[in-house]
Amino acid sequence: MLSLTTASAADYLTDRGLAAAHEPLTVRELAGGVSNVVLLVERPGGERLVLKQALPRLRVEQQWLCSIERIWREVEVLRLCGRLLQEGVRVQESGDRGQGAGDRGRFLVRVPEVLFEDRDNYCFAMTAAPTEHRTWKELLLAGHADAQIAQACGWLLGRLHADTWNDAEVARLLDDRTFFRDLRISPYYDRIAEVHADLAIPIQQVTSAIWEHRRCLVHGDFSPKNLLVADGELWLIDFEVGHFGDGAFDLGFFLTHLVLKTLVAGPRGADYLALITTFRAAYDEELLPAAGAAGTAQLWQRTVGALSGCLLARVDGKSPVDYLTDPLAQAVRRTARDLLRSPPRNFDELLSRAIQAAQSVAR
Repeated sequence: MLSLTTASAADYLTDRGLAAAHEPLTVRELAGGVSNVVLLVERPGGERLVLKQALPRLRVEQQWLCSIERIWREVEVLRLCGRLLQEGVRVQESGDRGQGAGDRGRFLVRVPEVLFEDRDNYCFAMTAAPTEHRTWKELLLAGHADAQIAQACGWLLGRLHADTWNDAEVARLLDDRTFFRDLRISPYYDRIAEVHADLAIPIQQVTSAIWEHRRCLVHGDFSPKNLLVADGELWLIDFEVGHFGDGAFDLGFFLTHLVLKTLVAGPRGADYLALITTFRAAYDEELLPAAGAAGTAQLWQRTVGALSGCLLARVDGKSPVDYLTDPLAQAVRRTARDLLRSPPRNFDELLSRAIQAAQSVAR
């Protein structure tokens, strides 16, 4: 298998007939990912594409392996999400917005389009986000608590879950959860059960609930680093752990990041806490017609466990976040342990307890 690098990408594209011989391509590696080589290719006329190739060993401190076959799951889920956003969207403005796009407020919500796939070299190419984009993670850490982005994210995740709720065809297509197990269950929940052996039983209960409830398409990596914000556009990327499963994982995984950003925000914590409320309202608006009141309530109840486990995993799992101070990391660890030992009655109680713990550190 050819290893794609900034040095080899131009020759690779030329050999495939996708670039002219000696065409002056600009290639650079995109930062942020640990499981793939991701290269941005720019042509002289301004055309841009992204090459992505799976790595067998993830680039983290601890050993973390996963089959490179996951690249084809990413292609499958990416194409599915493109169809869902095109066919299931509520268009708020007239006119064709193009493949894989949907309107939500001031944002055009998009996913990349697959351009080609190379089965021999475990890579594919897709369209690139606008040049001037930033990840929502960057914006949040820079102090930008934009409620409209939170609303668009809630709509997007709610749309993906609602449009595939109890869908037998999607369940068949995305039945295999091997990559989800290897890239999420094992390095997150199984790892913290090893580190915190006294919590092995409640952590196993969280894992079992996620594994047993299968209702919809689960993105599996729905986080601020994978949500790209450009002028009037919101792009969702990274689909390699997509599967048919429990939407509570997506909610717990995503909201863990917003809870952590709320803690980091200190005096501005209320602004970030409001993002969670806005996100939840937009998500529920989309999901309720598909799941009903009871199904939605049960999903949020399972989110309590998923989020509690993810909080602990983001300090003691195989891929801890990189922006917590030691005192905040300790506070997150204590809070997550308390939430797992004594589970909240509902999501609102979980949020209240997590924020109170953070405020005690700030004081």
